[in-house]
Amino acid sequence: MSEIRRVGIVGGTGPLGRGLAARLSYKYDVLIGSREERRARGAAEEVTRLTGRQVRGATNLEAARASDAAILALPDQPTSELIQDLKEELEGKLVISPIVPMEMKDGRFTYSPRDSSAAESVASILDRSRVAAAFHTVPAPKLLAIGEKLEYTVPVAAEKRETFSEVATIVSSIQDLRPLYAGPLSSARTIEALTPLLLNLARLNGRKNLSIRIV
Repeated sequence: MSEIRRVGIVGGTGPLGRGLAARLSYKYDVLIGSREERRARGAAEEVTRLTGRQVRGATNLEAARASDAAILALPDQPTSELIQDLKEELEGKLVISPIVPMEMKDGRFTYSPRDSSAAESVASILDRSRVAAAFHTVPAPKLLAIGEKLEYTVPVAAEKRETFSEVATIVSSIQDLRPLYAGPLSSARTIEALTPLLLNLARLNGRKNLSIRIV
């Protein structure tokens, strides 16, 4: 496994993608990807202004191709076609899924995977990549608030400890985030379900941007 120097954020124009790009740009060369290169460039320019670090925009395919590791900052469980299109470019690379399939039902957020967790679905297609699940419990607005401390725990699911170690290095590059190994990728089902739980807790208790800290 080679050293990770460049991180591509697929679907990175949303709040989570921009927040991760901002925080990771202090350690890595970051590319924001999008289906529309114009949107990616706009998001990259915004992050560059925010951090003073050079972040570039590209298509999702180009971001996947040029990266050593990729984060799938997609809002919902992606179609198999979208992931399949990236398979060749992500072969042999670390792929991190913070994807949470969920929907609003009866006034609350509900975890709604198709057949398995989003991370497991991604791994079934990207069978020649090292797929892990992480970053589900880190609020995007907090990531974008540069200078604010993020004293959160980040559960990470991965089939191998070696893959966890790679992800842990990336997570730990963001000051005060603490990665913890949560077991194999099947644990992603529990980790992904934490996001709607946190959103419901926030809505029901008049709070914002809740996360977790394990002590």
